[in-house]
Amino acid sequence: MFRLVESRVENLTPDLALRFRDMKPSPTERDLNPTRIRHLKEKAEAGQLVTFHWSTAKYSGETLRMNGQHSSTMLSNLNGAFPEGLTVHIDDYEAQTPDDLALLFRQFDDRKSGRSAGDVAGAYQGLHEPLRAVPKAAAKLGIDGVSWYRRSIEGVPVPSGDAVYSLMNETGLHSFIRWLGDIFSIKTPELRRAQIVSAMYATYIASEAAARTFWDQVARGGVEYEDNHPTTVLDNWLKAIKEDGADLKKDLKPASYYQGSIFAWNAYREDKTIKDIKYDVRKGFARVIG
Repeated sequence: MFRLVESRVENLTPDLALRFRDMKPSPTERDLNPTRIRHLKEKAEAGQLVTFHWSTAKYSGETLRMNGQHSSTMLSNLNGAFPEGLTVHIDDYEAQTPDDLALLFRQFDDRKSGRSAGDVAGAYQGLHEPLRAVPKAAAKLGIDGVSWYRRSIEGVPVPSGDAVYSLMNETGLHSFIRWLGDIFSIKTPELRRAQIVSAMYATYIASEAAARTFWDQVARGGVEYEDNHPTTVLDNWLKAIKEDGADLKKDLKPASYYQGSIFAWNAYREDKTIKDIKYDVRKGFARVIG
């Protein structure tokens, strides 16, 4: 087994970064990834760096770099823009065998310990007391749906990557997200897709009261004994896609789910019955009737 020899905290300096960058790497070290370097550089430029965790291992008479390759490389290439006031936590280990090195390598950035998109969404959700009772999966899906709607339907920019979940800070979205939590408390796997939630959001902002009634009916299987009611037809269509698999999905694009949902909504608002769902987006997205 590997053994911890010493832990220490040092001020982050260009010399320390360069020394770590040029240290002999462990044979277990992963390949240098330019994308990861670029990601770290963007964080440095945005002032978002926190204390780094670097490590070495004494093995077969040599001191090897075990963790810190990407960050030390990025820092060494900042060309005069080196961050100030940061520290590095450094752990020094001893390893007796090659397997010890591999086992030690596995402890850094453990695959099961990384922050998922759901974790990030939950972090933003937890900042707002009105959202804390909402199931986290529903709240995340709500933001996924809103961001898809704004990007694809409204054509407006939204934050990229996990930063999109900062939209939870918009208090105007809180009632929508809480409502989603209520809808998804019913067993509705067929509704749990970002583009369907986008349609829910579009109808919600068009007419909140009508959207609540419409989607509650969809979630409960439509209107009993009314096979051609828009909510019944929509729910049956979504369930068939969910349950029957590949054949029904051949012609569907992500936007098809949005378009089909809005088609049913518009029929509902015009008090019309329908026999099936139309979802073709080649001529553009349907206007949402308020």
